[in-house]
Amino acid sequence: MPTIRVTVPKSAWTKDEKAEIVSTLTDGLNTVASDSGKGDIKQYINVHIEETVEGGYAMGGNVIG
Repeated sequence: MPTIRVTVPKSAWTKDEKAEIVSTLTDGLNTVASDSGKGDIKQYINVHIEETVEGGYAMGGNVIG
């Protein structure tokens, strides 16, 4: 079963925004699977959003938070 993992700073996204992220990523992966002949795998795609504690996230080599 395909799994997408996303790590974000704690409280950076609202519950509604996270739902939109999940939907968009799921649809995107399902489109790639379908276009490459693997069929509709949407029901098997898992998306995990992990929120990091302050200082537990870095971008471009710089710790954020």
